[in-house]
Amino acid sequence: MRGSPPEEKNQVTLENWRTPPFNRWAFHHVRELIPTACISRSADSVWSLDYQTRDLMDLMFTDHENKSVKVGQFLRSSQTDGFIVLHQGRIVTECYFNDLKQSQPHILMSISKSLTATLAGILVSRGLLDPARSVSTLIPEVTDSAFAECTLQHILDMTVGVDFDEDYLANEGLITAYREVSGWKPPTAQTIGGDLRSWLVELKKSGHHGGQFHYVSPCTDLLGWVIERASGSAFHELFSELVWQPMGAEFDAYVTVDKLGAPRTAGGLCVTLRDLARFGQMWLNNGQANGKEIVPRQWIHDTTTHFDRCAWKAGDSLEFLPDGGYRNKWWITGNDMEAYTGIGVYGQWLYIAPRAQTVIAVLASQPLPVDDNLSSDSMRCFEAVTKAL
Repeated sequence: MRGSPPEEKNQVTLENWRTPPFNRWAFHHVRELIPTACISRSADSVWSLDYQTRDLMDLMFTDHENKSVKVGQFLRSSQTDGFIVLHQGRIVTECYFNDLKQSQPHILMSISKSLTATLAGILVSRGLLDPARSVSTLIPEVTDSAFAECTLQHILDMTVGVDFDEDYLANEGLITAYREVSGWKPPTAQTIGGDLRSWLVELKKSGHHGGQFHYVSPCTDLLGWVIERASGSAFHELFSELVWQPMGAEFDAYVTVDKLGAPRTAGGLCVTLRDLARFGQMWLNNGQANGKEIVPRQWIHDTTTHFDRCAWKAGDSLEFLPDGGYRNKWWITGNDMEAYTGIGVYGQWLYIAPRAQTVIAVLASQPLPVDDNLSSDSMRCFEAVTKAL
């Protein structure tokens, strides 16, 4: 995207923005490609973070091939755009690559799910949502769909029996239609005139609810709809009011929306690196941020301790998390640091290690949506950093 206008072969478009090399520019220029809604910060109450700088770039760890790799070398080779480490609430390391600026929001992909579920947890504490309640009691539009008999907890834990294959490399089928109705891809003849909410209610049931972990991103877009219906507020306004402003975010964030304003809460949140780290620190602080409680302590305890191992092992769990689990849109690692993490395709991470009092946030624009070797090496890198601190 150099020059004005750039050469046609270099032009980032709605068709190519998720693919390399175009995603290297697109992931921190999303609002120039897709309609968005602003998640406003409060200019009067920024949560100040102290520094205790330490150079971690030469720290060594052993990768999946049993080779010794420096952290800095790994970050560059894995198309990292931003890397920040907080230890005991202080910034230890903060690095930017690929022209990403401190003030520039970057797409989180599926870390968006962890942020969305946090807002749901706040509404649960206020009595506006009940995890045991059927989703159809709030959204009767889903009565004839896959979501007819599922509960909010099924949605939160990805144990909904729904006919959907999360194949990121597919060029046809439901996942392609999903991108089109979300405004993430130009519509085809089959989806012209479609919108995200109308598409969600057409999804069909497969199997039963609650029995196994089945990762389906549209379930979190339904959660965003549930949040809006229960609160009577637009998602971006409510997230600003209950999370972003009281947390003391330094910069505005935003979320992609479809043509009717429905938010892509499964993957469309865009935030700055430092504010993502603040969000992780809030979780590490048992919901405390900027001198106040934002997230109920009980919600964090439930998330980190009540995951269903049987459902995890019965479903499409991650190979590099054999002792892990999934609860309330967070991945539980099962490692000795008691870490849990948000994970987004193309290399996004928010890694929280309570026993090490460490938060690590990574923004990236990797070539492949999922690379098991890179994911495994990322975890190895994080574990080396936490142990070093």
